[in-house]
Amino acid sequence: MHPLTPNNSRQASRIVMAFVLASSLLISSCSRKPSEFRFASYVDTTAAIYGPYVAVKLPLTKGVTPSNPIQLALGPAGVLYACNQTGEVYSLRDTDGDGLEDTGVLYCNVTDFGLRSPGGFTHKGDTIYIGTAQQIRAFRDLDNDGDADTSWVFFDDIPYSAHPYEWTSGLTFGPDGWLYVAMSTDSWNAGPSPDPHGYRGSIIRISPDGKQLETVATGVRSVFSMAFNSYGDLFFIDNEGGGNPHEELNRVVKNGFYGHNPAKYEFDSIIGPELTLETETAPSGIRFNSDDNDFGGTAGNLFISFYGAGERWTRGGIGRVIIKRNADGIYSYEEFPVADIPKLSALAFGSDGSLYVAQHGKSDYWYNAVYDDEGVFYKLIYEPGRPSSPPKARNVLASMPTENSIEAGKQIYAEYACLACHAVDGDTELLGPNMVGIASQMSREEILEDIRNPSLRIKPSMGAVRITKTDDKVLIGRVVNSDENTISLMVVGNQVVRIPREDIRNVDNEKKSLMYEGLLNNLSEEQIESLLDYIVSLGAGN
Repeated sequence: MHPLTPNNSRQASRIVMAFVLASSLLISSCSRKPSEFRFASYVDTTAAIYGPYVAVKLPLTKGVTPSNPIQLALGPAGVLYACNQTGEVYSLRDTDGDGLEDTGVLYCNVTDFGLRSPGGFTHKGDTIYIGTAQQIRAFRDLDNDGDADTSWVFFDDIPYSAHPYEWTSGLTFGPDGWLYVAMSTDSWNAGPSPDPHGYRGSIIRISPDGKQLETVATGVRSVFSMAFNSYGDLFFIDNEGGGNPHEELNRVVKNGFYGHNPAKYEFDSIIGPELTLETETAPSGIRFNSDDNDFGGTAGNLFISFYGAGERWTRGGIGRVIIKRNADGIYSYEEFPVADIPKLSALAFGSDGSLYVAQHGKSDYWYNAVYDDEGVFYKLIYEPGRPSSPPKARNVLASMPTENSIEAGKQIYAEYACLACHAVDGDTELLGPNMVGIASQMSREEILEDIRNPSLRIKPSMGAVRITKTDDKVLIGRVVNSDENTISLMVVGNQVVRIPREDIRNVDNEKKSLMYEGLLNNLSEEQIESLLDYIVSLGAGN
């Protein structure tokens, strides 16, 4: 061993100091409390997170403010863009360089062109494509000041009506360079526009020059988002209802029919969903995480945002799906919850690999902005080692119902004619929704509330329509199909009546449920509990 010289001594001291510093940093990092997170003041502590993530509310205090955002996507130059229900399209900017976007910069407003509902967004190069109810319009910012300087109609052969649920959504460019687009169904519209090509309720693809069009799939309901995986397969989400017994994750099969509105299309068979989604209800957006973005071990996973049930303002969330493709091309799926955050309308991965979600917030029945200061954006940041909570069950019973209680509830269900409007086979849709699996969508308390107050919240497409005929006869029911010649109305008794339009004087939307009020008035509390026990017990089919 050599004796320490002054130089050797200083070198040894530096080594010791470096070791002590590294050790203290390691200990500090391991023992750091969540409250010491650098964006702690923006963390939403009410959000339930089921993974090593922190949910941060973006401090968007400058520029355009959120107003029920309905779209969120990564745009040109890795900048996030969002669309408001009110028609504004804007970018989210981090003007102070702290890692959180704080400013909304107006890119364009589709209402300036007489358009509404900018529910679709994608880009190719520096050109942004916005899908609205009437057309797909292209925009470009020529001087890079954040404001679109020029625009043109990319595609406008869209059957347009004023119905608020008719969207042009899911815009995404495929590996072939064509633009893939979903058009929501017109089956719930008593006054649809003529649709000779069957675009409504289908997925189409449009050539890069906007001049050629091809139908890819039919029989879809409300496809708000689509995404290609690394193998070039196109996945899309669809909402429960009208032939869709569940919330669905689907994969496009060329010329496939997916079950909704069978009266409108010719088909040989129905393609079922790849996966029945269970994280929440009303899926609203999907994005594949890239294969090179770890994000807590989720590279290549599919992330899904959920709006949640109807006008229940505390419902909504984020899920992820591990999708594996076997050598034979068959896929397998495994779904996990990521977070419970209410009323999410879209999601996107940012350029730094974090996950952003748009919260639509409260609105009226038609998703219009009628409340003040509604809509925010979250950034989910990966924090290694951060503790997470176990997923909460939506329907927790204080005790398991007895067979006697379930049987008594089943008898009440039959005696009070619930079966007349609500099937329990998992497939049939009568005047009201099928009840199988309802407990996976709603809590026991929510089910009871809907029975007691059926008109308080009405599911889209389940609303009543009043038709007054030219002979003064009035029919009230639910529209199951309509075209330029007839309206098919399901009335009480589940009879479908086809009414020629030449025999119709007026068509009016009712703001009242088709379900009778006061159904529980003559039941005891014990009988009500038995009825709920039976409804909650409905699983794979009874």
